[in-house]
Amino acid sequence: MKKIRAAFWFTGLVLLFSALILVGHLSTNSLEFSRYNTGWNGTSQFFSDLDRHRMVEISDTSQINAYTSNATLLIIAPYRQPTTEERTAYRSFIERGNTIIIADDFGTGNAILRSIGSQISIQQGNVSSIDRAYGDSYLVIAYRSANETPVQDINKILLNRAAPLDGGTMLVRTSSMSWIDANGDRRINNNEQMGAFSVVAADKIGGGRLIVISDPSIFINSMYAEDPRWDNHMLIRTLVDGGDAILVDQTNSRTRDAQGLNEILHVIRTTLIIELVLFGVLMLVLGWAWQKKKI
Repeated sequence: MKKIRAAFWFTGLVLLFSALILVGHLSTNSLEFSRYNTGWNGTSQFFSDLDRHRMVEISDTSQINAYTSNATLLIIAPYRQPTTEERTAYRSFIERGNTIIIADDFGTGNAILRSIGSQISIQQGNVSSIDRAYGDSYLVIAYRSANETPVQDINKILLNRAAPLDGGTMLVRTSSMSWIDANGDRRINNNEQMGAFSVVAADKIGGGRLIVISDPSIFINSMYAEDPRWDNHMLIRTLVDGGDAILVDQTNSRTRDAQGLNEILHVIRTTLIIELVLFGVLMLVLGWAWQKKKI
């Protein structure tokens, strides 16, 4: 009888671990910028390193209304036009003395920038440079051009397909050996002029501050990892370590992209009523199992 019981528990543990491995496998994806993507172009490493005591996921912009000052809202790779309510929430948030950080190279973030009254705009085109890494003109090296937060402790960062910025206070710029690759051939042509381009800029809005980074790729796994040649990791740590709370926007960000099982898990994690129902069902199952054991 004892051998049968031991075999039963052993089989149960094997099935449990197998189920956990399967869930872990199905909970990942290969979507660019997704926090559930553990590959080179995902942001899983960045999210796993965030301080769980300070990080708050924002699944509805009404949540940011509770933060009166000294909080940081991070919007990585925005993918759609914000609604009127969202625009109002963003503007009120920054005017109250908070910080918004937008990382975007497609120009989608311009709608948010306009809604909060910023003078910064994300321009079209890929910044290319002779001052580059790995022989790829899109892997541009950019340098600190101001001595203020969040760039005061960095010297240079590595970017991938960054967009040029216009307006605001320039914090990081490329070298003068750079150009905008208008035709995508990765070479400078007669109609493309060399110059230095702003890639990180800041703007003062109300009592708060806006920081725009023209390349969300600095958050992906392959570029987020520490490399002694670049200060990418230091820049990101400075960005998220400031303020009382770090709010991660999951309404307009591609980092929330999910598919299959991880989409279901994301809905569960961000919907309180579903969590309560599942918790209640679990308690009932445990209660039933305990009662069966007593009988």
